[in-house]
Amino acid sequence: MAVAACAAAVAAGSANAQSATGLSWSDGSLAPTHGYIGLHLGKSEFEPDCLPGLSCDDGETAFKITAGGIASDIFSAEVGYLNMGKIDVAGGSQRAQGVNLSLVGNLPVGAGFNLFGKIGTTYGWTDTSSNRPEIRTGSENGFGLSYGLGVGYRFTPQLEAVAEYERHNFDFAPGDQTLDLMSLGLRYRY
Repeated sequence: MAVAACAAAVAAGSANAQSATGLSWSDGSLAPTHGYIGLHLGKSEFEPDCLPGLSCDDGETAFKITAGGIASDIFSAEVGYLNMGKIDVAGGSQRAQGVNLSLVGNLPVGAGFNLFGKIGTTYGWTDTSSNRPEIRTGSENGFGLSYGLGVGYRFTPQLEAVAEYERHNFDFAPGDQTLDLMSLGLRYRY
């Protein structure tokens, strides 16, 4: 729901933009000049506390859906939903998902290539289950720091392939974990 509301706000701001390469000051405020939507698939890495003698996974297939508003070739903001998947851990499981909001800095580096870094926050919700009494179980939610780096390549002015590495801090019932996400994705600019 929050992702849909943010995507609608980005689209509304983009509709009011006057230029595809500059900043819009038409209504007295800084608004995105255009936006993008993206779909990313990849692998997450959990850092569970594993008890000796019990098996623990640490990676899982993950995905994220993003929407961004681009204020210039250098700065943008992005909102997204991410699902880090579910791992088996200590006779139970852990799963994590969340909504992320990041500020993104871009550095065009040549014909179609772009390096970028992002920093923001993820509101995550997690679930931990276990058949072991010494493992704290239950659901947690809250805000955590997120950051990442990536590279993009534009095939056309509208279509860009992206490779990213991100870190997201999540609250779990047994304790905080920093989850890594490595993904490949496509962005469509409008």
